[in-house]
Parts: sequence; structure tokens; C-alpha cells
Amino acid sequence: MSPYHAWPFLSDPSHPFLSAVWAVLVHGCLSLLVVGPILWRSKHRVAYGLLAFVGGSALDLDHFAAAGSLNLRTIETLSGRPGTHSLALVLLLALLTFVLTRRWLAAWTIFAVSFAHVLFDAAGGGEHILYPLKHPDGLPWLVVPVGSLALLGASAAVAGGLSRSRTTGRRLDADGHGVPAG
Repeated sequence: MSPYHAWPFLSDPSHPFLSAVWAVLVHGCLSLLVVGPILWRSKHRVAYGLLAFVGGSALDLDHFAAAGSLNLRTIETLSGRPGTHSLALVLLLALLTFVLTRRWLAAWTIFAVSFAHVLFDAAGGGEHILYPLKHPDGLPWLVVPVGSLALLGASAAVAGGLSRSRTTGRRLDADGHGVPAG
């Protein structure tokens, strides 16, 4: 990706391997942060944490398709991010997750992890976050910490709601399954 000087956390195209490692680490850690409260209450913390970490970089697989190559240097020199780095795809992934699993917690987690990725990348410019619209072409860098904290807060609210479902009187475990209260 072309460096955007106002956002100091982008990778360096002249070092494609280090850039790829950096991207995996930053997206993985950001993913763990935004769904941390949910992971903390899960019986499967390590497994779900690993899925969130890996899933944080999954959106970047589109770079290989856009570049038509597995060469990291080719990927790093793309003129911009593919349209799949957008709110539309994030919403589609979350909806598809809900339809396939019927688990709102899984859908929220997919949304939070994917949207955190899109927010981070959008601060670098060259990303049409509202694809198919051409504008905005990126977001101010301040959106990343504010958006990440908002996702963290929403995950905390979701995790707090796991203990009891008011509509059914059933307790929800950390994986979103209903279990008898008491």
C-alpha cells in the first residue's frame, strides 16, 4: 500500500516481508482488543482468541486476488485497497455468519473484528470504506482509536448481556448458547 504520511502505522513497501508480518500482528492484536470482553467470558478463550487473531488479517487475502500474485512486493505496491475493504463487505460477512450459525454473538464478533481491520486500513487512505462509493477515500487517523474503543465498549456490553437474557429468562453462556437460569 502506498504510505500515507499522516498515518505513521502503515507498513513500508520497500520491506514487503516485514510489512506483512506487521500487518498480521497489528490486525491480530486489534482484533483481540475489540472482542476481548467476549473472549474473556468464553470457555474457549484460547481457541476463540486464536480465531480472532487470525481472522483479523483474513480481509487482507483480497490483496492477493487484486494483485493476481502471491508476491508480497506486488501486493505492497497496489495503488489502493480492493473494494472488499469496506463496510458493505463487513456487514455482509456478519449477516452471512448469522444466517449460517443463527448465533448473534458469532455475527457480532465477525463484524467487530472485520470492522476494526477496515477502520485501521482506512486511516492510511486509498480505501473506499463506503464502497461502491468513491468517497470518502480513507478516514482521519483519530477514527481508529475512537472506533476501536467503541467496538470494545460494544463487545463489553454484549459480554455483560451474556449472563442473563431478559426475554427468555434463560442464561446465555459465553458462547451465546441458552442454558437454564439458576
